Amino acid sequence: MTSSPDLDALFRRYAQDIAGYLQRRLSPPDLAEDLCQDVFLRLGQHPAPDVLEQPRAYLFRIARNLLIDHHRRCRARPEGPPVEAPETCLACPYADPEAATDLSLCRKGLQTALAGLPTRQRQALTWHRLEGLTQAEIGRRLGVSERMAGRYITQAIEGCRCRLLEPAA
Repeated sequence: MTSSPDLDALFRRYAQDIAGYLQRRLSPPDLAEDLCQDVFLRLGQHPAPDVLEQPRAYLFRIARNLLIDHHRRCRARPEGPPVEAPETCLACPYADPEAATDLSLCRKGLQTALAGLPTRQRQALTWHRLEGLTQAEIGRRLGVSERMAGRYITQAIEGCRCRLLEPAA
């Protein structure tokens, strides 16, 4: 975009006034200078900037509109990271050592209970709960009927429940 002599004259004549107006309404001075440049860029987009009756009033109207746009954008986006962001969370993920210990003990107990099951029951329960296989698929894999696969799963659950509810020795 080439600048016309009239646009250059308008810039020399009104740029300081526009910049001062913007600086009084914005905190960082660099931003006021940027918006002042934007005012004259918008004026350059006007089809005939040299035929304006009141160029100063027109320039201040552009500056005011840019200020309004800037304030709307600032209101629309938060200044800092969102409150829910993980990096702003102050809570420790391991804040409850008792719950972490309970979870660890439960896992160990379940591993022990599974290890104490007969192989077919353990395998049937693992396929059913962890891999999501149906009783028919488990029956085919184990070479038994669908009904027997269901019994293995039921027996495995009962076996684990009994072992987990036993008092620790």
